[in-house]
Amino acid sequence: MQGTKTASNESSVRSEKISWRRLPGVALLAAITAAIANTLVYFAASGLGFISRDVLVSTSGGESPITAGMVAGASLAGAVGAAIVFAVVGLLARHPFKLFQWIAVVVLVVSLVPPLTIPGAPVAMILTLEVMHVAAWAVIVGLLTNLARRKEHA
Repeated sequence: MQGTKTASNESSVRSEKISWRRLPGVALLAAITAAIANTLVYFAASGLGFISRDVLVSTSGGESPITAGMVAGASLAGAVGAAIVFAVVGLLARHPFKLFQWIAVVVLVVSLVPPLTIPGAPVAMILTLEVMHVAAWAVIVGLLTNLARRKEHA
């Protein structure tokens, strides 16, 4: 029968709801976890000589080498931005988790371009920055879409 709702259809629709009560805490957890993960990658890569202090990037205060603080700050900002997009999608979309995941993939792909444009950056540094983008994406999207899902009681 077409148009007949089954229990499995109803449960999949129910699981497409955001837990608004849990979202702020999950967003904070995602931000902190992404910042820590990328800071660890930064220190490991720096220790291996992959992050060049001679390569300068544009900042609000001029040009500067990439620092752990910049990495942590960018990770935090990315997580906050992702949480805001997730919330807006949750308000507007019928299937917010699937839509948010697609948006996040597009944003990830776009985020992989800027490291390629850093003048004078060695390949190892560019690859390290790309790894940081993927790590932040995986942590943030994974936590938001799994821990901020409303649980329905049968």
